[in-house]
Amino acid sequence: MRVTQLLAAASLLAGASIATAQAADPVKITFFIWAGSNQGIVPLEVIEKYKAKNPNVTINILESNNAITFPKMVAARRTTPDDPLVHCGFFNIDSVTKGDVAGLWAPFDEKRVTNLKNVIPEYKRPENRGVGYQMSGIGILYNKDQVKEPPTTWADMWDPKYRGRVTMFDYDTRMLAIAARLNGGDENKPDPGFEVWAKNAKNFRALVDSNDAVKNLLVSGDAHIAPWFSGLSYVWLSEGSPLGFAIPKEGAIAFPMFLAMVDGVTPAQKAVCEDLINTLMEPDNAGRYSKLTFSVPLVSNATLDEEQKKNPMLNMELAKNAIALDYNHIGEVAADWRERWDREVKTKLR
Repeated sequence: MRVTQLLAAASLLAGASIATAQAADPVKITFFIWAGSNQGIVPLEVIEKYKAKNPNVTINILESNNAITFPKMVAARRTTPDDPLVHCGFFNIDSVTKGDVAGLWAPFDEKRVTNLKNVIPEYKRPENRGVGYQMSGIGILYNKDQVKEPPTTWADMWDPKYRGRVTMFDYDTRMLAIAARLNGGDENKPDPGFEVWAKNAKNFRALVDSNDAVKNLLVSGDAHIAPWFSGLSYVWLSEGSPLGFAIPKEGAIAFPMFLAMVDGVTPAQKAVCEDLINTLMEPDNAGRYSKLTFSVPLVSNATLDEEQKKNPMLNMELAKNAIALDYNHIGEVAADWRERWDREVKTKLR
């Protein structure tokens, strides 16, 4: 299939340009976006603009979450590797690392995705098999009525002064990793992390499995602190909840979100995916997506307003100074860690 590339300057959003791909034959892709919380606004605007410039291109939208969609993508990879369920889109760190194991991702061409050069180096991917786009920094969310002095260190999570007052997601591998790092280990040597949490398991008020459960426990005062995402924390604080958000002295923990393309795309589909992703990474689009979703852009030249520049929960210093865990390794050992957590930590809750 012969693909003729046209690069055209066009006004998009706040003056951003868009690269267009014209193909001699019709091209069809499926683009994945996350549902809710303003996450579809910018990509849908970019896609509609692109379709108007490229009437030969059909772009179907799959709007869901990674927990539902990613297993279906892996299944399609096994049965129809040349016909992906999704061709490109948004994926969280969990899906990206699992996708590495499954051989799911195709590399971007730097000559087409020219905005790769603007990504903060720590969030670039090996061989450009995906690229960091936004992140939420994980810090400590706390009840201001119960905690008069904001937490200052990740070690507060297992400090005896918080007996029965900590909540977090069950099987939170990030908290195991940070406990290991602060006690002589790391992701490859997690024993110190398990030992710390086993010794201080009674700090937990509850181990939960939903955002609402964390919010309810903190707002009610039943729990006093929790490791939590800066974006969601910002929303809850804006609603007037009696909460505060602290960035520990060791740094927030990076929870990056990626744009990626699936292996098995045709050359024409690859061209469309790369044009769309490059456009999403343009300064105005990266900054506006960040503003709408309360995330932090990983594109270093993203256009930010004054609040984004000044608010420590929204600005790029959070990303530049964040702790980057070895999520690839964590993904490989997650099942073993889960079994150890059940055996070594949760048994101490009773």
